[in-house]
Amino acid sequence: MKLFRILCIPIFLYFAYLQLNDPDPYLWFPIYAIVAIIALVGFYRMVPKFVGWILIPIYLVLAVYFYTQAPYFGMEVEEVREYLGLLIASAAVAVLVFKR
Repeated sequence: MKLFRILCIPIFLYFAYLQLNDPDPYLWFPIYAIVAIIALVGFYRMVPKFVGWILIPIYLVLAVYFYTQAPYFGMEVEEVREYLGLLIASAAVAVLVFKR
C-alpha cells in the first residue's frame, strides 16, 4: 500500500501540472491534485472514508457526462481522455481511502 501511495503522489501531481495548460485548469487541476493530496495525507493519518464517499461519485458522474459528450470512442477525442482520467482518479481514490 505504501508503494501505491508513493507512486500516486508524483503521478497525480504530474497529471495536475499538465492540466495547467488546458483551457479549463480550474476544473482539472484540483481533480488530480486532490488525489495526490489524499495519497500524501495517507502517510501521516487515516483518510476518513467519507472523503471517498464524496469524491468517487462526483468523479464518476463527471466521467459519465464526458463519455456521453464524446462523438465516438477514440484516444484522439478530448472527452474520451477526460473520461478515462476521471476513471483512473476515482479508482485511485477508492484504493487510497478504502484499502487500509
